Amino acid sequence: MDTAPPTQHFDDLLQRQRRYAPTLARTTARERKERLDRILTYLSDAGNRDRLIEALRQDLGKPAVETITSEIGVLYSHVGYVKKHLKRWMEPRRVATPVNMLGTRNYIYYEPKGCVLILSPWNYPFNLAMVPLIYAIAAGCTIVLKPSEASPATTDYLQRMMTDLYDANEVTVVKGEADTAAALTRLPFDHIFFTGSPAVGKKVMAAAAENLTAVTLELGGKSPCIVGEDVDVGKSARNVSWGKFFNAGQTCTAPDYLMVHERVADRYVTALGETIAEFYGDNPQTSESYARIVNQKQHDHLTGLLADAVGQGATVAHGGQHDAADRYFAPTILTNVTPDMRIMQEEIFGPIIPVLTYRDLDEVVRQVNSLPKPLAFYIQANQRPIVKRLLRETSAGGTLVNEFFLGNANPALPFGGVNNSGLGKSFGYHGWVDFCNERSVLERRFFDLSVAYPPYTEQVTQLLKKIYPWF
Repeated sequence: MDTAPPTQHFDDLLQRQRRYAPTLARTTARERKERLDRILTYLSDAGNRDRLIEALRQDLGKPAVETITSEIGVLYSHVGYVKKHLKRWMEPRRVATPVNMLGTRNYIYYEPKGCVLILSPWNYPFNLAMVPLIYAIAAGCTIVLKPSEASPATTDYLQRMMTDLYDANEVTVVKGEADTAAALTRLPFDHIFFTGSPAVGKKVMAAAAENLTAVTLELGGKSPCIVGEDVDVGKSARNVSWGKFFNAGQTCTAPDYLMVHERVADRYVTALGETIAEFYGDNPQTSESYARIVNQKQHDHLTGLLADAVGQGATVAHGGQHDAADRYFAPTILTNVTPDMRIMQEEIFGPIIPVLTYRDLDEVVRQVNSLPKPLAFYIQANQRPIVKRLLRETSAGGTLVNEFFLGNANPALPFGGVNNSGLGKSFGYHGWVDFCNERSVLERRFFDLSVAYPPYTEQVTQLLKKIYPWF
């Protein structure tokens, strides 16, 4: 993201949206909800849905069911939640008045930040572009959306959809490579919402700092899954396999590695292999339920991680096959993994799951805390003391106990990372207020404080003693 194309066009775009921003800022909740309804109306058309399903099949080989659930269905959930709560969110919120400020009323007013830039990734290229866009529309912002160049079919779909639904002064989709994204981040937007890797997130934040632009960074990292000895092995293995191999593992919240109690580790690995066969058959490459790796670069990343691990003594317990021409990488289980292997140092972002074993929770806490704080943390255990200790002694953006994905499905829960895995929160109220300025307002209603003005007489001193008992 170091070389930028000519920026005059982008400057002009930003200025047009900046001029239009006050118009959107004055819109009512009803008007903003109507803008959101356009999205649902568009997706309710079977032809539009079919074109989106085909675009995601081209980009990621994504099965239609995965597109419906993780790309389209998610939008219906968020739009419905926003429409239900938006009027109340937009109302000024009165806050308590301390006794030493008697005579005033205090409020928080919510105003749109203005012109925002959304940079979306390739792994869920529709969902992760549209969800922040929904909240930016609800906040009353103008939007420039730059989707990933790695998912071109979905980017074309998004551009056509936004052109059909909104004036370019409200929402504009910009296509281009990484240098286009770099040029956009250097412009003085009022907010930048970026979803992607920590490495690129640092560049986005550095560029935004030049204009003191606020940022939300939805990143990733190595999200662990801890499996206790008390689990139902078969049920847990099915749950983990679904969470890991959905979208061929290309999910920022997918479990990146397992730590399984040594008493159940062998049975658990066997159950994982059996579940993979149940889900995708003996040859997942022929399964219509299994997605593909997005491109050759990501495929090479996965084969490199696998080769390094095997070269250092890891064992392929299941899978390991790959076909670059088909962008295929089999659901793969690795055992005999050690923390110093590359696969335990880098985010995998693919269908390889390393399995480590542990004897007591001290080992788990040390391992988890030895790595940067993850976006997601998974606990598969039934004993509450185990769950409570892991919550108390580790840190993560979010935690799911005996489940996957559903933490992203509830708009009432804030979603986002911490430190290396992200900055800021999205979804629900948190997603909406992320695109707002919380403006503090104090109104003097009665009492005249001129008695406290200079000169500071004895009368002023006595007044202060009444207000501040410690004075």
